[in-house]
Amino acid sequence: MVIFADEVESKALNDLFPNQIPISQYLNYIDWYPLLQYLEEKCYSRGGNHFRYDPLLMLKLVVVKCFRRLSYRDTIASLSDEDCRNLGLPRTQGGYLLPAHSTLHHFVKYRLKAEGFEYLMHILGRTFCRDSGETTGIIDSTPLEASRYDRDAAYNPHYQCRMDKAHIFHLGEFPLTCRISGGNEADSQHAASLITDVKDMNPKLTAVCADAGYDSFHVYADIHYHLQARPYIDLRSTAVMQDDGTVARINHWVNRLWKAGGLVHDSLPLKLKFLYEQGRSDQVGMYIRNQNLSDPSFREVYAKRGNCERTHNHIKAIVKFDIRGVRSASKRLYVLMNFVVYQILLLGHLQNGIRPVQHLSQYF
Repeated sequence: MVIFADEVESKALNDLFPNQIPISQYLNYIDWYPLLQYLEEKCYSRGGNHFRYDPLLMLKLVVVKCFRRLSYRDTIASLSDEDCRNLGLPRTQGGYLLPAHSTLHHFVKYRLKAEGFEYLMHILGRTFCRDSGETTGIIDSTPLEASRYDRDAAYNPHYQCRMDKAHIFHLGEFPLTCRISGGNEADSQHAASLITDVKDMNPKLTAVCADAGYDSFHVYADIHYHLQARPYIDLRSTAVMQDDGTVARINHWVNRLWKAGGLVHDSLPLKLKFLYEQGRSDQVGMYIRNQNLSDPSFREVYAKRGNCERTHNHIKAIVKFDIRGVRSASKRLYVLMNFVVYQILLLGHLQNGIRPVQHLSQYF
């Protein structure tokens, strides 16, 4: 496998590829080993000739399908001789040995399934946390627009369309994990599951930004406790300083819970950790929000949240990140599939030191 970084150090993409190249060629510059290991161990039975086509080839075809926004049938039909050579398809006297479109569909729906794409998403998220060097996290949701005739999707009066929602945790430009909900569900309800997912990825976070939809004491406390990062959450217009969030009240409750191990002479971080573990996460959240209310530099740090809006728009420009024309039973599968494909596209740029990582216009 050729690696861009073996040839040059970090360069602009235009310096490496002055002209557009097929997406199938770009896929040869990605280290697939962690993903391939999962495919071979979890998606196929052990022993014997348990797959006809190489699982890596099938995953690459999924990337081609999503990047080119084609059906399964059109994906196979669109492959040129150059694509076939890039993908390493076996050649016969009659041409290249291509999988049927039904084989590709079977791989997505019955081999990988939504659970498989979710696992791949976590593998990629851990890789981004380990290798990206980013330290600012962003939590936000984005609408997954549905057909206006889709009665299973709720009508959202703010976006004026039928939709579901994708709740995403970003690490700088890299999307780490995604949760899907109904179109009118509160964002803060899904923050805890995103935070738990990201905690398992071992990120090196210093701050996590979110909009006012996440302005909940529990969200502040969960970010502080699980991610050891400072939450920068946009404040609601009704936000005021909370008495229970003062150091005096924290000391009061630590002292009151002395039988459970509370030590009033501990450091403040240890007191906050103790109170969270004693079921007083609201008080921990009050203290952290009080700090944001009194911090003159809060807005400067919070401004970094705007990066995620650009990422959401970019995901939707690159892959089909909506639920129009998708059956209700398959929505989670296809949203996660497109999300994982977008992660894979960024992975190659990360591995090869290509900046900006979201510049994907060089491929077709």
